[in-house]
Amino acid sequence: MSQAQYNLATKTDYLHRKMFLDPAGPVTIQRFEEVKYNKLVKFEQEARGFFWIPEEVSLTKDANDFKESNDTVKHIFTSNLLRQTALDSLQGRGPAQVFTPVVGIPELEALMYNWSFFETNIHSRSYSHIIRNIYNVPKDVFNTIHDTQEIVDMASSVGRYYDELHRINCHKELSSEMTGMVLEQEHIKAIWLALMPVMH
Repeated sequence: MSQAQYNLATKTDYLHRKMFLDPAGPVTIQRFEEVKYNKLVKFEQEARGFFWIPEEVSLTKDANDFKESNDTVKHIFTSNLLRQTALDSLQGRGPAQVFTPVVGIPELEALMYNWSFFETNIHSRSYSHIIRNIYNVPKDVFNTIHDTQEIVDMASSVGRYYDELHRINCHKELSSEMTGMVLEQEHIKAIWLALMPVMH
C-alpha cells in the first residue's frame, strides 16, 4: 500500500485523473458523487449483485455423483478445483495489494477491492466447500497443491507479474524518499503484464 493513500491533505479532482499512475497519486478520499467512468461503476454494482454464500448450496447430489465417478474423472475434477484454489489465492490478494496503490480513480479502486473480495470470500471458499463435501479428509487433498508441479508452475507464471509490479510499486514509493526514479514506461508495462494473465 502506498503511503500517499493515507494523505488526505491534497484535494483531488477525480474527473480529470488517469485510471492508473496519475501524477497526483493514488486514490485518497473515496468519493462517488461524480465519477469519470460510469461503466466501471455499473460493472462493480453488477458484480456486487452476484454475491452468494457457498455454504448455501447443497452438494449432496454432487457428492454422490463424485463417488460414482471413475478415477480419471475424479482426478480431473479435483485437479481443477486445486488449480482454481491456487489461482484464486493469488487473485484474492493481487488486486488489493498490487493494483490499488497505482489506481487513480475511486470507481476503479472499488472494483479492485470487489474483485479481491470475490476471489477470496466467494471463489476460494466455494472450492473448499466442494472439497469438504466430497472428501473425508479434505486437508489431505489441499496439501497436495504444493506437490503438484503443474499447479505450482501455473501459479508462478501469474504470480511473477504481480511480484514485478509490487517490486516497481515499492521502488517508486521509496524513490520519493531516496534517490532513483522509476520510469513510467516500465511501470505501465508492469501494470499491463500483471493485468493480462488474470483477464483470461
